[in-house]
This record gives sequence, structure tokens and C-alpha cells, in this order.
Amino acid sequence: MENSTQITIENIQYSLSDIEKDCWSRLVNGAVKSRSPFHTPAVATFGQKEISLRTVVLRKTIPETREIRFHTDVRSRKWAELLSNPAISALFYDASTRIQLRLNGLASLHQHNDITNDAWQKTTLSSRRCYLTLHSPSSFSDIPTSGLTEDIEQENLSFEESEIGLKNFGIVSIHVQSIDWLWLHHAGHRRAFFDYTDGKYQWMIP
Repeated sequence: MENSTQITIENIQYSLSDIEKDCWSRLVNGAVKSRSPFHTPAVATFGQKEISLRTVVLRKTIPETREIRFHTDVRSRKWAELLSNPAISALFYDASTRIQLRLNGLASLHQHNDITNDAWQKTTLSSRRCYLTLHSPSSFSDIPTSGLTEDIEQENLSFEESEIGLKNFGIVSIHVQSIDWLWLHHAGHRRAFFDYTDGKYQWMIP
């Protein structure tokens, strides 16, 4: 049985504070474990009078500063959209636990600084290929193509040769302003909202 201020999930009782801590624990795991359901969130930006949505790879979570990061090509549309409007939202869902997180925040963009340089040095050769296309992401083509030359597509390049991709490498850092937590359950869903701007943690009607 749950009391008026706690809920029970898999025989563990959670208060609002416990749930908030669990959110960040899941986000930390999502950044370091490739098989985590939180590893590939959907991220939404706004540009050209429409909302754009895409899947990204969560690369880093910093609970202390309420920050999450993902990598991107600075020639991409999302980079341009965030330069114009830093508002951003990220959606995470774990089907096994039926837990959904919606994060809203503001993005800061990193390029040619210590943050990107450090991340680039840790980026695998396979991942570096993404930043070696001759044309920018979302460019139209007359044929189906990766945008890479054949040698690069077959990974016939060295780390030294891949360094040219650094100029196209950027990091989006989301400074989380709120988390909307939802737990789906057959006996009745539960929902909570964590507002870091106002410092309020509240239950919500799902």
C-alpha cells in the first residue's frame, strides 16, 4: 500500500525526492551504458516555424549541474536552430519499467574548446566518420548515400586522417530546467514534476 506522499514501484517506496534522485541515476546510466533504454533519447528543437524531432545518443550526464550532453555536426539543422533559439526538450522512455522522462531546458553549444577537444579524443574512429561527410547533414542527394567517400565508408583511414572531422564536431549541452516524470501502471498511472527554476517538486495528475 502507498501512503499519501509515497508510491511503491517494484516493492520499493519512493518519495518525490527519491524519484528525482532516481531520474538522475537513470540518466547517468544512460550516458555510460549503450544498452540502457535512456541511451538514445528523442530531442526536439524549434526552427523555421516548425518543431524538429530526432534521436540522439546521450553522451554525458552531470547531476551536480543538472546537465546532459550529446554530440552533433555543427553543420546540422539542429545546431543552427539552437543558435537561433536555445529552447530544447528531450524525451526518454524505458519500456521495461514503463517510466518516461520529459526534460525541458536551454542548450549551450560547444565547439573548439576544452569540452569538445576532450570528447573528440575519446571518440572512436567509427564515430568520427559521421563528421567526415563532404556535404552537411540533411543535404539532398540523387542517390542513396552515406555522404562519405568509399575509403572512409570502409574505414580505410587512420585516426590522424580522421582529425579533419574535428572542425565539424560540436557538443550540445542541455541545462535542465524541469523534469516531467511519468510511471505507467495498469492500476493507475503516477506523475511528478520537478521544477528547478522555482525549486518545486510536485505530484501531478497523469
